[in-house]
Amino acid sequence: MNIIIPVAGEGTRLKPHTHTVPKCLLYVAGKPILGHILDRFKDLNISKLVIVLGSKGDAIIQFCKKYSYNFRFVNQSKRLGLGHAIYTGAQELKGATMVLLGDTIIDYDFKNLCNRHINTLAVKEVAEPKRFGIVEVKGNNVLNLVEKPRKPKSNLAIAGLYFFQRIEKVHKAIAYIMRKGIKLKGEYQLTDALKYLLKNGEEFKVIKIDKWFDCGTAAALIETNRHLLKKTHHFKKRKKTIILSPVYIHNSAKILNSIIGPNVSISENVTIKNSIIKNSIINSNAIVENTLLSESIIGEKAIAKGGFKRLNMSDSSIIEFP
Repeated sequence: MNIIIPVAGEGTRLKPHTHTVPKCLLYVAGKPILGHILDRFKDLNISKLVIVLGSKGDAIIQFCKKYSYNFRFVNQSKRLGLGHAIYTGAQELKGATMVLLGDTIIDYDFKNLCNRHINTLAVKEVAEPKRFGIVEVKGNNVLNLVEKPRKPKSNLAIAGLYFFQRIEKVHKAIAYIMRKGIKLKGEYQLTDALKYLLKNGEEFKVIKIDKWFDCGTAAALIETNRHLLKKTHHFKKRKKTIILSPVYIHNSAKILNSIIGPNVSISENVTIKNSIIKNSIINSNAIVENTLLSESIIGEKAIAKGGFKRLNMSDSSIIEFP
């Protein structure tokens, strides 16, 4: 079986953090988003694991060296949508292939998914279906797919997880919509290619998932951090510091005279003094002193000193409150 993970997105909604760090490497609940994804493949028999890169691809390649999968890295030279990203990644691939978006963490038994013998889309009921690719179904059979419909006939959103029996058919379908110029807001959608296959006799079924964690905005990243910490919490006791679980605190972090938690992730080589932090993510080598933080993300090597604020700081930035 093959796996394709597209990570070429610019992460516009997560700026300023994605100015310097690829979205898939943003830290959440003890490790980068991509780390959470790759860790879930350990029980799978993978032939090729294709990573579709965009800007800052070198950092992603370097991170993937921590894993022993048979990686193939391809570059999406132009940002022409998810359909184009999968088209780029699927070249030279054949047979059963799972596609999983690189900015979404899904808690699901991938081995069970890959043992299925039919094309499968993971879906989840959502409150605002206009924002998503929507699947119309009868039972578990897919009847139609619509990308961001104005008048949704279903509330089942495509959750960014797909399993295809023959990826070469998907590749040809995307090539077709590209030749015909079928786009939405200037981008080729995977949804349109699957709709084309559906109309030409290909069968698709759905599986419903409950644990789908979005990492597309700062607020979503903090909420995902809160959910994942229930499973990944880790810390050692520090002197003169109160820790309220769940938290993830890297062993190298230096913390003094502070209250940490709940729902806080602290990466390596962070320094925290005289501070109270909850519901926040502190990235590597950051310094936080004399500060009250909540619902905040502090970037790598950033410095925050003094005051009670809600922050969204990029890497290497400095903010001091009087």
